[in-house]
Amino acid sequence: MVFETLFSKVFIILTIQLLITFIFCILTIGYFKLAYRKGASWIGATNNQKGQKDLHINWSVIKPYFYLFLVANIAVFIALLFNRDNINISILLFSIWSILNGIQVALGLISVDENLGMKVLGITVSVTFGTALIGLYSGVDFSFMGKFLLIALILLVIVNIVRLFIRIDGIKRKVISIFGIVLFTLYLIYDFNKITLRENTWLNALDISIDLYLDILNLFLYLLDFFSNK
Repeated sequence: MVFETLFSKVFIILTIQLLITFIFCILTIGYFKLAYRKGASWIGATNNQKGQKDLHINWSVIKPYFYLFLVANIAVFIALLFNRDNINISILLFSIWSILNGIQVALGLISVDENLGMKVLGITVSVTFGTALIGLYSGVDFSFMGKFLLIALILLVIVNIVRLFIRIDGIKRKVISIFGIVLFTLYLIYDFNKITLRENTWLNALDISIDLYLDILNLFLYLLDFFSNK
């Protein structure tokens, strides 16, 4: 029988949502590249240190759409949290949320250097695979990490709120990025470990998939921030 285990349920939900995010990220970057080739006045490009085209967007033009997607992203995520007990509605909302995340990740990539995408993706995949092995097969119950990770997450959120008002560059920004990378790497171990501890139901699989999706997405973004020179 297909999807007999909790792992198989989590795997199929998570894989589909990550694939949706990846596809819409690629499509969005492709749209901007096409706009550049057609000579759109609000987008330009320079060559990076490796001689690759690096797109530059006039954010005064894009900003209203960015905030529109951001508000929609938050609204859909809140709706998803409040509908976790209905698997069909939750999967639909999760898919919409993944589309919005794909678009916003693309904007994030273009704001630094979209050419970093594959490098950061490769590291993210490697870290995710490694943490999955630890969380699933180490035989250790990592649930004790929960409260410590939550405290660290709250601290990171506070720092990011401060960054909205105060520009942080240089070594301080790198330190924040490293903190985020370590935090979400540990969260991956913690959340993969839940698969060995939770009851085998589709609702539990959905909950774990959402947590892992957030871990992977945030790990990707903090890696991108670390490697970016902008």
